[in-house]
Amino acid sequence: MLNIKFMVDSTADISKEYVKENDIEVLGLPVIFEDGTIKHDWVEMDADEFYDRLKKSNQIPTTSQVPPDTVEQIMRDALAGHDALIFITISSKGSGTYNSACIAKQNILEDMPDAKIEIIDSMAYSLFITMMLDEAIRLQKEGKSIEEIVQGAKDFRSKYDVLVVVDTLKYLEKGGRINKASLVAGTLLDLKPVLSVRGGVMESIDKFRGSKTLISKIIKKLKTTDIDLNDPKFCIVHSQADEKANELWNAVLAEFGDHHKLVMKSQIGAAVGTHIGPGTLALFYKLNNPVQIYED
Repeated sequence: MLNIKFMVDSTADISKEYVKENDIEVLGLPVIFEDGTIKHDWVEMDADEFYDRLKKSNQIPTTSQVPPDTVEQIMRDALAGHDALIFITISSKGSGTYNSACIAKQNILEDMPDAKIEIIDSMAYSLFITMMLDEAIRLQKEGKSIEEIVQGAKDFRSKYDVLVVVDTLKYLEKGGRINKASLVAGTLLDLKPVLSVRGGVMESIDKFRGSKTLISKIIKKLKTTDIDLNDPKFCIVHSQADEKANELWNAVLAEFGDHHKLVMKSQIGAAVGTHIGPGTLALFYKLNNPVQIYED
């Protein structure tokens, strides 16, 4: 089995336990608060600390990409003692992390031309990145080549989809994703945006009204998708909504059968949470018919 060092950025919302168990390198993205304080997501600040600060902030925190020279040093350190490095990044449509990693790779190859470094653009966000990583590790344990592992991780992108339900429009408005008028109207009507990832960016695909029947509406929406119930694997990620996440999972089991498996559950970190705020729920599910995410 190849001795590969795997790496993700903090937007993967990966658990500390998973990182320790699989010896994963995590690149923390900088989060800048209104008082000028800079904290590196996941590395220096966990999700609960971030949301506590977010609720008290008058201005929405901003995120920044890590400079290529910093990424380069972390990649050099991670590569040491390993046959290869595979870095799966947040979507290049939502962050400059992928480009920084590519620049860092080229710099490393200038004096280490034989180094084996693969940068994979997940074209996704949050726990989906960790799901891709998990697939790559599975292939590594099967004894696959680097090329097969990379291709397998890329192929995985087309096999899953996600439903994201945002609890409040407040943070979308603060971040300039919607205007003030939409915030007022949406708040009065108690609208909950339903998002998914299309072409590497988060897009609105529906909206729910009201909170009391939210879980049943998610299940109803899920039943209209191309969900694969023959391979019963789901993942849930949330932002300080653990009770609702458990309620959603129980509803999935009640609707589709208790033979289904919750493969991963995690909390949305700062990089994505800055824009959607607390109370968000996201459910990842397998598709019957894989879809082409984008051309490499």
